[in-house]
Amino acid sequence: MIATLWRFRALLAGHRMRLAGGGALTVVAAGLALLLPWPLAVVVDSVLGGAGVPDLLEPLTRVVGTGPGLVWACALALCLAAAAGAAATYGAERVLAGVGERMLADLRQRLFAHLHALGLRYHEGQRIGDLGNRLTADTSTVQTLLVAVLSVLLPNATLLVGIVAVTLVVDPAFALLSLAVGPTLYVVLVHYRKIIKSWAAVARAAEGRVAAHAAESLGAIRLVKTFAGEDRSQARFRGYGRERMVAGLARVDHAARLPAVVEVLVHAGRAVVLLAGSLRVLDGSMDLGVLLVFLTYNERLYQPVRQLAKLQTTISKGQASADRVCEVLDTAPEIVDAPGARPLPPLRGHVELRDVRFGYDPARPVLDGVSIVARPGETVALAGPTGAGKSTIGGLLLRLHDVQSGAVLLDGHDVRAVTVRSLRDQVSVVPQEPVLMAGTILDNIGYGAPSASRAQLVAAARAAHVDEFVERLPDGWDTVLTERGSTLSGGQRQRIAIARALVRDTPVVLLDEPTSGLDAVSESLVMAGLERLTAGRTVIVVAHRLSTLQSADRIHVLDRGRIVQSGTHAELVAADGLFRDMHRLLTDAPADPPAPGDPTGRPVPGDPAGCPAPGDPAGRPAAVDPATVWLTPGRTAGRRIA
Repeated sequence: MIATLWRFRALLAGHRMRLAGGGALTVVAAGLALLLPWPLAVVVDSVLGGAGVPDLLEPLTRVVGTGPGLVWACALALCLAAAAGAAATYGAERVLAGVGERMLADLRQRLFAHLHALGLRYHEGQRIGDLGNRLTADTSTVQTLLVAVLSVLLPNATLLVGIVAVTLVVDPAFALLSLAVGPTLYVVLVHYRKIIKSWAAVARAAEGRVAAHAAESLGAIRLVKTFAGEDRSQARFRGYGRERMVAGLARVDHAARLPAVVEVLVHAGRAVVLLAGSLRVLDGSMDLGVLLVFLTYNERLYQPVRQLAKLQTTISKGQASADRVCEVLDTAPEIVDAPGARPLPPLRGHVELRDVRFGYDPARPVLDGVSIVARPGETVALAGPTGAGKSTIGGLLLRLHDVQSGAVLLDGHDVRAVTVRSLRDQVSVVPQEPVLMAGTILDNIGYGAPSASRAQLVAAARAAHVDEFVERLPDGWDTVLTERGSTLSGGQRQRIAIARALVRDTPVVLLDEPTSGLDAVSESLVMAGLERLTAGRTVIVVAHRLSTLQSADRIHVLDRGRIVQSGTHAELVAADGLFRDMHRLLTDAPADPPAPGDPTGRPVPGDPAGCPAPGDPAGRPAAVDPATVWLTPGRTAGRRIA
């Protein structure tokens, strides 16, 4: 527990004044609790037992006497001490529990911000549901642990220290006897704590898998239903749930054993104190009232241990959750501002990749020695097979990843030498699969330009032809979209993404296959919006459609991480190479020379020996979409997964 508190010391430091106030009230409550048994001792020894009144009470006896008046005084003192102690306990618990609530808000905010700071490489290796579970359930469990430590265990530990101190002053030998079962209790607690914590960690990990699978399945509910995967999804959910249940039952079993063992040991200790104390009272070496005080203190002495035993499940779950939260917080962001990084000044739009080498796995480069230049106002297209590294170039330009060698330059500024925020503020992106957030259509258009006015958002939306479908919606621009905008078509979502880029009005625009998968009507509207978006801007476009490639000022063809061809559309079509093979497939042009046995230039089914074409036992060639096939020199046709 101390280690857990130490891990969150930065959050605790932000509430030091409240912690100091709560600690002071805890000390007051503990001090008053220490006084409670003494009025009873005075009544038993001085009034009922006939012993002399302690010197400390001599002034009081002059006022109330040594008979019933002293009993009334002791009863009143007992009530006042109890009331004051209750008030101090209430105040301490409220303050310290309030610190726990504030720390929960701070911890969640810190974790959420840190998740945003972590790079794409980290997020691509995680499951969204599990991260969401850490952000909500795990932080809440950590808060429960902190509240238990601050408002339950801390006051009891303070009282424990006070009891030990007072008993050592009153009767050192008997005080040590009262603590005789302490070492045994400590061993038992440590033993069970390790077991319960290990099962709690297993349970929390299983709970993360439950949350991750639930988020994944519900987020892809259309896919699940389309492929009749409900039973498979539910079976996996039951499996994860069973793992969680088994771990939870094991934790509950050991957590239930611990309080029972502690109770037996505590009462064994009390029996020793009662036996030894009674013998001393009988031989006259101890007053009966002092024995009663020791018995009362002995009951309170192990109260923190009892609380610790009862809270062991809470503590173990909290420590397991703290480990999961700290695992994220201890992960260092890959992309950070370099020391001395300066904001990027307003760009003209000169983009250059200079001998860039990069790989998600350093041993397997995705880009190897790539050099590209895009001058202000130019449109540069990137073409090539899937996996050639086209989209990776956009990620490097936005500094979602850092190059391993070479440099990415904007107007001559290395992107690693400027602040990330100022870099991304001057680049707009239209992705292949636009992501829409919860909110209205205008909220999504203005996501990248929070200071834009409504008029500016509407103007950008009209320029991107978003108004073509918005005017048919009941709430128009204020229509609230479903999660991910699933009620809109692909073309409608893409036009919103174009409007989002338009309203940012940045000098550099990245287009990542913006018309992929669209029908002819949607493509024409998207292309019209793109023309307005790209006018006068530097554009880097990843494209397969001929309409996009033909309008580019320069095309770079990538294959296996290297640029194998560069030139205009006309130059590349005229030259021998990968681009011309691609162009032939996209335009359904005949191959050169024509396939044997067919004067039209189309290949005949099967090979000259009469063997069936692959994939069709009847001998008919399998249907192939020309837009998804690439031919590379020296290789046969291969299907590309779009």
